[in-house]
Amino acid sequence: MCIRDRNYLEADPNLMKSKKDINIWDPNEIVYKAGDKSISAYLVLDGSAEIISADGVKLNSFGPNELFGEASLVLKSDRTVSVVAGPSGLSAKVISSANLRKRLQKVVFLSALVRKLETRLIAANQKIDTLSQKTKKSK
Repeated sequence: MCIRDRNYLEADPNLMKSKKDINIWDPNEIVYKAGDKSISAYLVLDGSAEIISADGVKLNSFGPNELFGEASLVLKSDRTVSVVAGPSGLSAKVISSANLRKRLQKVVFLSALVRKLETRLIAANQKIDTLSQKTKKSK
């Protein structure tokens, strides 16, 4: 069960300005599913997160100081992948959509670059799903 821990002890005070809005998931617990509405991104503090395609293919893993869930916020779309907590669980700082947009609006070039990279990432994920489905059908 995901819990919100507002008293999480920060290892690095430069990592975040606030100790609020920390979510903690048990091992293998679902963080979100493909198709869910996108309301926040997450910065991994401890443990790991596994990114799973809509077809069930593991696409990537993220560990401490890595961000996930930002693509759908940047592109203003529903989630295109699912995320589950790793085998040792996951604790992550919640980054609101408004906070992410505010930061990206400060540097127009960076915002455009991030949008382009996120678009490419989603296209690559969809290609992996298509290839995975073709492979399953041919077996």
